[in-house]
Amino acid sequence: MDARIWISGSGEAPHSVALRGERTVFGRSPEADVQLEDEAVSWNHLEIESRGEVLMATDLDSRNGTALNGEPLDRPRRLRDGDTLIVGTYRLEVRTGGITPVGATVATSEPSVALNEEERATAAALVAPYRSEGAFAGRPATRAEIAASLHVSERTAQRRLDALAAKLEIGGEAGRDRPRQIAARVIELGLDRPR
Repeated sequence: MDARIWISGSGEAPHSVALRGERTVFGRSPEADVQLEDEAVSWNHLEIESRGEVLMATDLDSRNGTALNGEPLDRPRRLRDGDTLIVGTYRLEVRTGGITPVGATVATSEPSVALNEEERATAAALVAPYRSEGAFAGRPATRAEIAASLHVSERTAQRRLDALAAKLEIGGEAGRDRPRQIAARVIELGLDRPR
């Protein structure tokens, strides 16, 4: 398998690293296979293990946790092409296809979703708890937190969330899990990042 991790965040240009050995450790430690310079990243934060054609991700009891597609990585999980891990302020995207040179234009497997400034601000407010330094990435922001962040009423925040859900094709049948599904999609597509 030709697996790579595309790393973006912390003001750096996106770059990729190949997963060559059986085990790749990400963290701040000088001995880590991939060093991530961020105070929110633990010394040895995340391990990606290659088991034949399968990649497994394990949070190494890090202080601030790891999110996989917007969900806490609370046990070893299998990775698939396009999965996104959040480690501190870093976004790690799994690619198991062919090698793409650094700086090359990469065709995404997901359809592009264009957001206006209001929708992008709503998306950023929704995923803020995942991005805040020192916070465990365990939940999206509540409607009240989004309203406070955007200086709008809770009713307006709900309307904006509904519009964002429709644009991301997330139906109302998700019920109480809907905000988490919206947040996972926002993080997966990087829609909360400035253009």
